[in-house]
Amino acid sequence: MKRQKKLGILTAVLILCIAAAVALSRMDFEEKMTGTQTTIIDVDSSEITALSWKYEEEVSFRYEDEEWINTEDEEMPVNQELLGEIAENLSNITSDKRVEEADSLSMYGLSEPAYTITIEADKTYELSIGDETFTDGEIYLSAGDEYVYLTDAGLVDEISYNLYDLVQEEEIPEMESISSISIDKASAAELVYKENSSYCYSDAYTYYLKDGETYQNLDNDNAKAAFDTLTGFSWEECVDYYADDGELKTYGLDEPDAAVTVSYTEEEGETQEFAYEVAAAEESYYARIRDSRMVYRISQEVYDTAVQASYEELKPDEVILLDWDTVDSVDLELDGSLYTIEVESRGDDDYDYTFQGEDIAFGDVLSELSSITSSEDLEEQPKLGDNKEELVLTFHRNTEEYAEVELIFYQYDGSCCIPVLDQVQLDAVGRSEVVSLKEAINSVILDSEKEE
Repeated sequence: MKRQKKLGILTAVLILCIAAAVALSRMDFEEKMTGTQTTIIDVDSSEITALSWKYEEEVSFRYEDEEWINTEDEEMPVNQELLGEIAENLSNITSDKRVEEADSLSMYGLSEPAYTITIEADKTYELSIGDETFTDGEIYLSAGDEYVYLTDAGLVDEISYNLYDLVQEEEIPEMESISSISIDKASAAELVYKENSSYCYSDAYTYYLKDGETYQNLDNDNAKAAFDTLTGFSWEECVDYYADDGELKTYGLDEPDAAVTVSYTEEEGETQEFAYEVAAAEESYYARIRDSRMVYRISQEVYDTAVQASYEELKPDEVILLDWDTVDSVDLELDGSLYTIEVESRGDDDYDYTFQGEDIAFGDVLSELSSITSSEDLEEQPKLGDNKEELVLTFHRNTEEYAEVELIFYQYDGSCCIPVLDQVQLDAVGRSEVVSLKEAINSVILDSEKEE
């Protein structure tokens, strides 16, 4: 018989022997086990003066002057509610079975227990938690007497907290209404939310970048997402509850990459500020409330949003966004001809369009105009020079401010056009979209002239 085959047979025999030994041990345990009901701990949680346990690490707390205090570090802000719940859950521990003659604690995992608990009340209770039992949902427990008890395995859940799980984290306030977010960084940004502001040509925009006394309208969806990210986040975890200057440096927070200040209104109507700083270090992202010593890990999304906030990041994609209720007429200049379209609102986003006194189907043209967005294929935006006008649209509005809005599409090359809105150059758009818009306008005008 080959040596390898012999080893295989011996290994199989050994496994069978071990399995048999385990089975016999289980039978022996069951023979020594009784169904005795035992109260291991039964105290009022208010009488508990100290708690300590070893789960992943050893933690120790004492109750003094109606407050839980970390025995090893009184600087730690302790989550009082959580410690109170733990004390309540550990104040009553019972067992429904016990081993009467425990010959060897190692057979129950109690010679080197996985977890330990110490509770100080009318006396000191020291508990050791060993292996799970052969029946599901129970564990072996030693209370320092001659017995080994079986109790609910949920006891382990009651102490499954490490030190930082027990820190009382600072609250991020509920912000009922946010008016602005100022971000102090290498390229500072102040984001503003205001409805019906008249900051730009269209009240359809509600988010702006404030630069001195001027306001640049931002993409509503992108800006709202930035507001939500910078105000609606939560701490991922506390990593340091009292960081000194040297420790702040390890998190990059001695010189943060961005400092965010949120101006908001509480539900009661009070105006408040919430300020925090963010930084990156060793591929992780951190934050602290301004002037606080507590440091938290945050998501990369929060960090990126704060650091990258800018007009370039949040500017609108659309060329123009108008409330058509404010438009009385549109002048169109293309291919050397000028056309004027009259607009009359019938309510509920329904309009009548007329050209030279005749009704025309102009709504699709305006929808196509509204859908034109900046081209994403260009690595660098072209500069406007002596470019020829491809199409000029002038919107006459029934508003006091921005009563006239002019949009010009300039020819650039075969792939793109350059839009200029009220003398401000926007990002280039696809030439095919402008050509399609011109064709739609010509089609409407020609159909109208044929009917005449």
